[in-house]
Amino acid sequence: MLRRRAERAIDEGRGRLVIEPLLEAILERAAEDDPVRTFAHRHLAELVLERDPWVAALHLRKALAQRGADDVAHALMALAQALLGNYRAAVASYQRALRLAPENPWYHHNLGHLLDVALDDPRAARPHLELALREADPAEHEITASAAHCYARLGELEIARELAQAASLAAPTNREHIALLEWIERGAPADTPAQPRRSDARPPTPKDAVATLLERHLEEAGFTKGQVAGARALWADYRHERAPRVKKPEVLAAALHLALAFVLGEGRVTKASIARRYGVAPGSVSSRYADIRDALLLRPGDPRYGA
Repeated sequence: MLRRRAERAIDEGRGRLVIEPLLEAILERAAEDDPVRTFAHRHLAELVLERDPWVAALHLRKALAQRGADDVAHALMALAQALLGNYRAAVASYQRALRLAPENPWYHHNLGHLLDVALDDPRAARPHLELALREADPAEHEITASAAHCYARLGELEIARELAQAASLAAPTNREHIALLEWIERGAPADTPAQPRRSDARPPTPKDAVATLLERHLEEAGFTKGQVAGARALWADYRHERAPRVKKPEVLAAALHLALAFVLGEGRVTKASIARRYGVAPGSVSSRYADIRDALLLRPGDPRYGA
């Protein structure tokens, strides 16, 4: 019963103040060998990871002790260790994740970025970043930028410049990409790292399917780059506010699309048309859309997202 309640709260994106007590109650009541404890530890780790990576690592250690063949748990452990500054432990966790999911481009990207920036080993980073470039969507500008940084450190400035230009075109408002390109144009001097510095302690989390779906459908629907950037900001704020568990990314992407249309005053966009576009039921979009509006106090013409 508790697990069903927790799963429903996670699916509905109810936020940590609702979800955490349910997960903690599971840990209090479930027997030590009950698989539901793995579920609780894993989701508690996701909820607390950014604000308390040490506690997240403790939960993940217990989850992995019960279910070691969970690539996502290993990747979350890697992020927790990176946030704590334990870069070699983070690398080892990403390597474990890749043994279970060898084609995941974001595990390769995050591992390559750690090797390049945190452990100062761009040669070891290169094959991981090259695989990430091949396997990921070409518009994944974070991967493109990380590969550009690595190539520049290896002295391959022409390739680095092309990649940095592609990253800047894909995300023209990203200041890190602009600074990276300027650094490469100066010859990528070793004594002057690209500024603002890409955070050693906070490598990007694996790219979520929600952002990928949302950006693709908005572009196909004719939204401008500025409006797509507003959608990314909307998703980032909602994720920060509610820490939603994404079981079906199409539902959340559709709800965010509908929320952006509300902000922009796109009266022609209906819930039914968006649900059809994403291949989901209108009812499932409604509840998530309502939560987004409530969580962010959205209003028509909202200047936070109405670029």
